[in-house]
Amino acid sequence: MPENSSEKELQRLKSAVEELTVLNELAIAAGSSLEVDQVLDTIVQKSIKAVKAEQGSILLVTDQQDSPFKTLIRQQDMSGIQTYRVGTHITGWVLKNQQPLLIENLATDPRFKISEEEQRDIKTVLCVPIWHKARIMGILMTTNKKTGEPFSTDDARLLSIIAAQSGQLIRNSQLQQEALEKKRLSHELDLARKIQLDLLPKTVPQIQGLDIARYFQPADCVSGDYYDFYLLSENRLLVLLADVSGHGPSAALMMTMIKGVFHSLVKNYSSVEQSLNQMNAILHEILPEEIFVTCQLLEIDPTALIAQFSNAGHLPLLIFRETMQSCEQLELKSCALNVMDNYAYQAKEIKLTANDVIILYTDGLTEAINSQEDMFGAGRLMETLNHSAFQKAEIIIRQIKAELQGFTGERPFHDDLAIIVIKIV
Repeated sequence: MPENSSEKELQRLKSAVEELTVLNELAIAAGSSLEVDQVLDTIVQKSIKAVKAEQGSILLVTDQQDSPFKTLIRQQDMSGIQTYRVGTHITGWVLKNQQPLLIENLATDPRFKISEEEQRDIKTVLCVPIWHKARIMGILMTTNKKTGEPFSTDDARLLSIIAAQSGQLIRNSQLQQEALEKKRLSHELDLARKIQLDLLPKTVPQIQGLDIARYFQPADCVSGDYYDFYLLSENRLLVLLADVSGHGPSAALMMTMIKGVFHSLVKNYSSVEQSLNQMNAILHEILPEEIFVTCQLLEIDPTALIAQFSNAGHLPLLIFRETMQSCEQLELKSCALNVMDNYAYQAKEIKLTANDVIILYTDGLTEAINSQEDMFGAGRLMETLNHSAFQKAEIIIRQIKAELQGFTGERPFHDDLAIIVIKIV
């Protein structure tokens, strides 16, 4: 075999061994870490070593929605976060042409506009795309070969091999990190749900002359609906039902604030309307202006057969009248809490008789929709109450739930749901 052929074969074998060694080291090092940043750092370090560069970086690509011609690129090195416009910079060229880029002398390359700092610091450049499932997910860049020479085509081939291996390593790490984050978030939401349920009354009040039941179902893990009971005296009960705008963790946080405000005010309770006035004033000081709260307060005295009702932008109260054998809506139009400062809430007196039934509910009940996009509505709720009012409060709740489930079928609820049934006995 001629001497030149032997040298070429030896060089080829040496390059092959070097490539396999780099890929093996890369797989072992990257596989030992679950952190995306650590995997990226490992790839950069191995790339710098493989092509004998002074510096290296990985830039992960995500589409920026404000313009189809922009790509946000996060640079995983000491350079920090930068934004590059496609076609006006090195990385933009690689994204646009989807192929490796070799620059022998950046200062004299007419394709790129560079700053004085770049001209001073960067001489030679080698960039290769990182692919994952036929999509560029990032760019691997090395600059300034330590020997002072330009990067070679062999360097480009080796860096492309590293990039090809890196795509799956990065994606695996991202998926593992996403799974861990999802698990952590799920744990936090479960904890938040437990805390929120602990804030709600664990039992209904046992008051002579009243039969009370309630139902609570958040649309998400946590809810913005809130209800509470407060015993004013042996025979006087105060009932609160509130619905924070939106749902989920932010609404649930607001709900805890409302509970604190309610319990601080009720110690000096005078009337339902005055309590709403005070709650509105306090919440107007502490809640963001985009958050509003609909609320109902009901004071009920089964001995005197009288109730006082005040409303803050909430749905009408429903009452089944034993004397009329029918259900009616008690509407008291008003403004939600935290919408208008110094709003003067009003109260309405309700005269009661034995076997009357009062229902307080949030809009998650009446605005529940079925597969035809029809809403459950107040009419169906009133009809259900007309048919079940002779039953105990717990049975009435069950009937409402059964009617709601039959109406919505398999369709999930998109809003929180709370129902309170109070029957005069």
